[in-house]
Amino acid sequence: MRAGVWMGNDRQGRLAIVFVLLTLSQPFLVLAQSGRVPTPPKPKPKPVSPTGPTGRLPESRSATPPSSPPEPRTEPAKAAGDHEDTIRIASDLVTVVTTISTNSAIDPPRLEQQDFEIFEDGVRQEIINFARDSEQPINLVILMDTSLSVAQKLDFEKRAMLRFLERVLRPQDRAALFTVSTEVAVIQDFTPQLQLLNQAAKQMRPSGATSLYDGVFLAAEYLRPTSGRKIIVIVSDGSDTTSQKGLLAALEQAQQADAMIYAVYTGNFGISQNLRDLAGERALETLTAETGGELLRPRATPGSQSVAVDELSLRELDRSFTSLAEQLRTQYVIGFYSSNERRDGSFRKLLVTISRAGLTPRTRRGYYAPRN
Repeated sequence: MRAGVWMGNDRQGRLAIVFVLLTLSQPFLVLAQSGRVPTPPKPKPKPVSPTGPTGRLPESRSATPPSSPPEPRTEPAKAAGDHEDTIRIASDLVTVVTTISTNSAIDPPRLEQQDFEIFEDGVRQEIINFARDSEQPINLVILMDTSLSVAQKLDFEKRAMLRFLERVLRPQDRAALFTVSTEVAVIQDFTPQLQLLNQAAKQMRPSGATSLYDGVFLAAEYLRPTSGRKIIVIVSDGSDTTSQKGLLAALEQAQQADAMIYAVYTGNFGISQNLRDLAGERALETLTAETGGELLRPRATPGSQSVAVDELSLRELDRSFTSLAEQLRTQYVIGFYSSNERRDGSFRKLLVTISRAGLTPRTRRGYYAPRN
């Protein structure tokens, strides 16, 4: 009997458990029969920093919020490609800095837009933008060769270079100082302050070999995001012994950045060719001519002769820098949209002409088209 009672109770207990399980699973069975599965709750989105992953504000966004929200505006609907077309058109504007020289001792006259014509691959282009030198800020990078090969001349070069900066820099202009030896170093970032540039120049010490092409490459990269006139001034004998980049790579980078290159040659100019670094001179000639700049050659360079000759040589250096400052004050900036709409990254030749007699324009010989 006891065994029978135990078995009956056990059967009743199991039935009770089955009944409870069926009762709890009924809603899920109904959902399964209807073909729907309960959706788990979505996680809340994580807050995103307005500065993005880099920690910097985008250029188009102000760091200071507006004092009051802007009023809503109703704008016409735009086609899907309109935004892309706007970016493309903005990036296709070609700017060409033109330096004017005259065949006489008289300063060149003030020119207007109608005095210029510009051609791309022989095809005349319509000038869209036109500005004189006074309307365009200068972004200037000076590459000072501080290798051991110029150790005796470095103090003279620094003095002449600082006098040049005193002449050329205006409040809206900026200059940066790079030293070029085995390594390239930025000893002073962009600044309009002569005092900071002077302090940085005092830090220059001769050492190592020369990585001139690396210096040009990095200076062009440094200038690329700036607006206004972009100028690289090289103070060197042109010799290169340790660069990772080649001459053509440095030149292409300068052309891509729309930078003009000027050079003050500090080698042994005016003496026997056996004692001159002709390869260095030719490299400087290529860099300056292709970008619309000029190679300036003082007739004597200081640092290895008598005191009297050194003073004469310093005046020669100073005269070269004075000429450079005058050239930067006689420049015009021309802008156009190419009639060649292909975005193939090809190199396109440029030619600028002036209608007035006796004036010679000098500009870069070409540019690289945008690439999709």
